[in-house]
Amino acid sequence: MNHSRISLFSLCLCTLLVFLGCGRDTDGAEQAAIRFYKSVWVNGDMNEASGMLQNKSDLKEIAWRISDTRREARNSNPDILIVESPTERVIGRYKTFLIHRPADKRDFKVRVRKENGSWRVVKFEQNYIDHQGGYISGDAYQRLKAEFPGLKWKRVENP
Repeated sequence: MNHSRISLFSLCLCTLLVFLGCGRDTDGAEQAAIRFYKSVWVNGDMNEASGMLQNKSDLKEIAWRISDTRREARNSNPDILIVESPTERVIGRYKTFLIHRPADKRDFKVRVRKENGSWRVVKFEQNYIDHQGGYISGDAYQRLKAEFPGLKWKRVENP
C-alpha cells in the first residue's frame, strides 16, 4: 500500500513538472533566436533565415544584413551572450531575446512568436549599420548591465 502511494505521488509530481515546463517553452524560443542570429549574422544564409520569418515581406530587410555578413567574410563564430529582454517580457506569445557578441561588441535583438507549434521570427534588429558610420560600441549591453544588475546573461560558445 505504501509503495502505491509513493508511485502515485511520483506520477503526479512528474506530470506537474512536465506541465509547468511546457507552458514556458523558453528554451525553444531561445534556440530559435540563436539559430536566426547564426543564419543571418554568422553564416549569411538567406535560405535558412528566410525560412524562419513570420512575415516574408521582411526579406528585403534581411538581405542587406546578410550581404554585410558575406562582405565581411566572417570565418569565425565567436561566443555570444544571450538573455530574454527584461523590458519586453512575454507579450502574448512573443519573446524577445538580446544577443551581445563580446568579440566585436555588437548587439542584436530577435523577437520570436510561437505559431503552429514552432517559433517564427517577427522582428530583428542590430545596433550597428556599417555603411552608415559604424556601430555603437557595447552601449546597449553596458546600459542593460547597469540598469538590470541581476540580469543573467547566458554564454553560448560557437552558436
